[in-house]
Amino acid sequence: MSNSDLLSEKLQLKHLRDVYNLKISHKANPGLDRMNRNAFEKNLDEHLNVINYKIHNGTYKFTYFKEKLLSKGKGKLPRVISIPTIRDKITLSVLNEILTEVFKDEIEGKLTQTIIDEIKNAVNSGEYNYFIKIDIKNFYGNINHPIILKKIQKKIKDKSVLSLVEKALINPTVTEGKRNVEPEVPSVGVPQGVSISNILANIYLLEVDKRIGSFKGVKYFRYVDDILILCKTSNKKRTFKSIENELCNKLKLAINSKKDEGLLTKGFDYLGYAYKKLNEYKYGFSVRPNNLLKLETSIIEIFSEYKKNKSSEQFLWDINNRITGFVLEDNKYGWLFFYSQIDNVAILYHLDWFVNKMCGVYKVKPALQKQIKRFVKAYFEIIMKRGKSAYIPNSKEFPLDEKKRILQTIYNINRSELDKMPNNDVDKLFKRKVYISVKELEKDVQNIS
Repeated sequence: MSNSDLLSEKLQLKHLRDVYNLKISHKANPGLDRMNRNAFEKNLDEHLNVINYKIHNGTYKFTYFKEKLLSKGKGKLPRVISIPTIRDKITLSVLNEILTEVFKDEIEGKLTQTIIDEIKNAVNSGEYNYFIKIDIKNFYGNINHPIILKKIQKKIKDKSVLSLVEKALINPTVTEGKRNVEPEVPSVGVPQGVSISNILANIYLLEVDKRIGSFKGVKYFRYVDDILILCKTSNKKRTFKSIENELCNKLKLAINSKKDEGLLTKGFDYLGYAYKKLNEYKYGFSVRPNNLLKLETSIIEIFSEYKKNKSSEQFLWDINNRITGFVLEDNKYGWLFFYSQIDNVAILYHLDWFVNKMCGVYKVKPALQKQIKRFVKAYFEIIMKRGKSAYIPNSKEFPLDEKKRILQTIYNINRSELDKMPNNDVDKLFKRKVYISVKELEKDVQNIS
């Protein structure tokens, strides 16, 4: 299929409506135009027709992205996240679909867990005894526009698609208080937080993946801008020089001079996992101490909230989702899903002990305590049944009455109002409310690199 035909297919009204309903509606926070979901849906087809018309005639223009700052911890500059308007979210989602389709034969969208599993196999093969971690300085903020556009132009010839990519790249991100001030147009960098960010990052580093990944005696891993190389001590210098040349000279990026490297027996952290000596006889993958502490802190917060409001329903919803994770629209959220590749199950027994201890500290009644789920059981359900388990909540498995009950008891929605709503609207409301809850689970695994 040509690029033009692919674009036309993606811009059909039915597909745009599906994109909105399946990917956007449950997380449709307003952008700089302040238009919320309810206002947008009143004229949904009109907005979708505008997207179609303006992209085809080349007049589509993105509203400035709204700036949101995310803390990266004490002493670090916050991460700048760009929030598009709801209409622009649909457009960017379609653009992401097109880029993903065009580059599907060259870019593998691997999960963190898949990469860790591949690292395990490489380490256990005995072929490598040395590791090098590459730290790219401000990767997203330093992606060169002419270079990324040239890479895309090799595969995409349609001017409408290329124009959209370029407009998204140069669209400013501004604070809400400066929405009427003419901002400086960015000449470098990719906005973080929009749906095309990761595919653009992968396209930018595609040649690095191919070149370094083809080296004999070298195993190369990358997740967005987190790069890990396994090699022999005999070829560590040549390998580093090669990747330094690819990143710095060819892609105009910069890497930190203080790279983390050493023998495998030294151990290393990667993507929130820690490869280290687990006992006298075994090395393996565990959880970074800071990430374990972050989870324990969030568990304490749940118990503390229960002590204040004494709501058993809310407490069980919060603590059990924190333990098991949640599957929403086939997307898996939660600490256990993320750390399903750990080798030391002892951590999970520790966490179950920790929850029991908190039950004692906060005087949780035995009858309520019995309804709290277990990390160990949830872990084995995940790895044995690949997440398809009744023990792990899945939004698709909730009957309508259960959705209404949860909306009433957890989210304080009036039951009589729910009973008046069409079933489809109840389902949308449920997804939207649960999405907000499950996004909280991601805080336990944020800033993993």
